[in-house]
Amino acid sequence: MKIFRHLTVSLVSFGAAVAACVFVAVLAATFSFSAFGDIAISWWMLVTVQIARWFVLFVGVYVIHNVLPIAIAHGRTRREFLGAATGFSAVFALAMTLLTWLGFLIEGSIFSLMDWRSMGHGSVLSYFLMFLVWCAVGMFFAAAFDRWGYVGLLALPVGLAFALVPGITMPGTGDMPLIRNAPELLGDGWHVVSLGAWAVVMAMTWAIAREIPVRTKVG
Repeated sequence: MKIFRHLTVSLVSFGAAVAACVFVAVLAATFSFSAFGDIAISWWMLVTVQIARWFVLFVGVYVIHNVLPIAIAHGRTRREFLGAATGFSAVFALAMTLLTWLGFLIEGSIFSLMDWRSMGHGSVLSYFLMFLVWCAVGMFFAAAFDRWGYVGLLALPVGLAFALVPGITMPGTGDMPLIRNAPELLGDGWHVVSLGAWAVVMAMTWAIAREIPVRTKVG
C-alpha cells in the first residue's frame, strides 16, 4: 500500500505539473500564431495524442528502472511492487486522461470566445486506454532491458506493436496508414482489445521483472 501511495502521489503530482506547464505553452503558442492567421487546429489535441503518450511511456520506464530497485532495497518483494505498479498504471492513466480533458474544456471555451475552429478528438475512454497501454509498455521495456541488457532490444517491436493497438481508435495518431483515423471500422469492441493489450503487456512485465537482478553499489 505504501508503494502504491508513493507512486501515485509523487508521479501524478509530477504529471500534473508537466501538463500544466505544457498547456500554458500551448496556449501561448496558439495566441502567438493567431496574430498571423486563423487558428484551425487544436494544438492541445496534437500534444496529448502525439507527445503525452511518450511521456506516459517514460513514466512507466521510470517506475521499473528507478523505483523497483529502491523498493527491493527497502525490503519490499518484487511481487508486492509489481502489484502496486499495476494499480498505479491505471490510476496514472486516469489522472492523465482527466488532465487532458480539463485542457480540452479550457481550450474549447477559449476557442469559442475567439471564434476559432476546433478539431475533433478522441473520447475519454480512448485516451484512458491509450495512456494505460503506453504506461504498461514503458514498464515492459524497462523490465526487459534491466533483466537482459542489450538483448532487451528484442522487446521493442513487441512492445510497440501493443502500443499501436489503442491508437487505432484515436483521431490524429495516424498509427495505421491503411485504417488511419477510422475508429468507425472497429466499433466499441476495439476498446476491449485495447484493455486486453494492457493485460498481456502487464503479464509479460510481471514474468520478466520477477527475475530482474538488483545490483547494489559498493561504497
